[in-house]
Amino acid sequence: MLIQWKPQPKQEIALARTEDEILYGGARGGGKTDAGQAWLMYDIDKPKYRALVIRKNYTDLSDWLDRAQQFYYNAGGKLVGDTIVFPSGARIKTGHLADKDAYQKYQGHEYQKMLIEELTHISRESDYEKLRASNRSTVPDIPSQTFCTTNPDGPGHEWVKDRWNIPDRPKDIIRVEDEDSGLTRVFIPSTLDDNKVLLENDPKYVKQIEAIKDPELRRAWREGSWEGFGVEGAYYRVQIDRARAENRIQKGLFDPTQPVYTWCDIGKGENYAMLFLQKRINSWAIIDYEELKDNEGLHDGIKLLKNKPYIYAEHYAPHDMAVKDFSAKKSRKEIAYDHGIEYSILPQSSVHEGIDIVKFRFGSLWFEDNENVNKFIKRISRYTKEWDESRGIWKVAPRHDENSHGADCLRYWAVTDIQDYNELMALQVSQNRQRDRGFR
Repeated sequence: MLIQWKPQPKQEIALARTEDEILYGGARGGGKTDAGQAWLMYDIDKPKYRALVIRKNYTDLSDWLDRAQQFYYNAGGKLVGDTIVFPSGARIKTGHLADKDAYQKYQGHEYQKMLIEELTHISRESDYEKLRASNRSTVPDIPSQTFCTTNPDGPGHEWVKDRWNIPDRPKDIIRVEDEDSGLTRVFIPSTLDDNKVLLENDPKYVKQIEAIKDPELRRAWREGSWEGFGVEGAYYRVQIDRARAENRIQKGLFDPTQPVYTWCDIGKGENYAMLFLQKRINSWAIIDYEELKDNEGLHDGIKLLKNKPYIYAEHYAPHDMAVKDFSAKKSRKEIAYDHGIEYSILPQSSVHEGIDIVKFRFGSLWFEDNENVNKFIKRISRYTKEWDESRGIWKVAPRHDENSHGADCLRYWAVTDIQDYNELMALQVSQNRQRDRGFR
């Protein structure tokens, strides 16, 4: 079997790694696709070998298949439907994320090798983990492993950066061991400079990348920079960048002598998030943030509130806190009241108007530099519009995922403050009218 392909140095390093999860790339033109296709070949002589390839959409998958048929031709690989079949019986199945059930359709399957191209196009880490759940092996001589390629852009930028502990300007190989599972991960950075074949065959490609006007995108694609959020559809990207530039993320903002206000968001079931703020003369300080786990509910949230060392001024909740479901005799607002927490209920309001108000008021926000608030900042930095895969555009509506709860807490804060301001102005107008009548 003659394979007319030779790996370049960075590709060779990636192909030799034994970690559970390999992430290769981080810039345009680093030879990611070839490396992934070569990685899949190690076990094609074994009849029980099964691999899965995932691409963003059908168009991207078609391009990958065109290249794969050439790459695997000398190895006897033939495309049958959506699967590449080898003479030994080994199979490489392909799929794409535009399928409505893309993250569930492989449940119960076994794929010893899994190749996920352009990983940051997966906006939620939980969706990646759903795919990874099928990456397992009952074949003794084929260990399970996932190989991912990526550029530092797309809606999944932040979680991918966190999962592999990637710095803003990565230069060296990064190896991570998960503290809970013991699984290992490795990131091998590769840029256009590592792909001598492309540089020789298409020298204009460098100029094309360097001519990109967006400086963040240019650094990401040319240098492999992970500095920016890289999420075009993110709602608060500009506002967070400005807060950093203005040094509004600081330690020591919490004042134990001042009261704390909270806003919560209720998720599916009983899950919810809580945002803690203190009021200043012309600003607000976000001092804390909490999310309840999937198996925790209202009573856990009440306990958490009481255990915090805060003097509370008021607790705010969305309108559905006051709604009774069919199985409960009391609303969650009433249950909380019975346990010593009184919520002020916010009227139902437009999500889009609320987002606009957040943007308008964001300049008055300061952020305590601690673990919980930094998690909140990451949540709202990942809060994006829904991506329409079939049309290739951002939808008007926000994407509902694990980042929504923190963003909703922030939106409730924003509209509450506006309501308080409007009520104050209305009261002043009323008092002025009464005063004017008294003068007559």
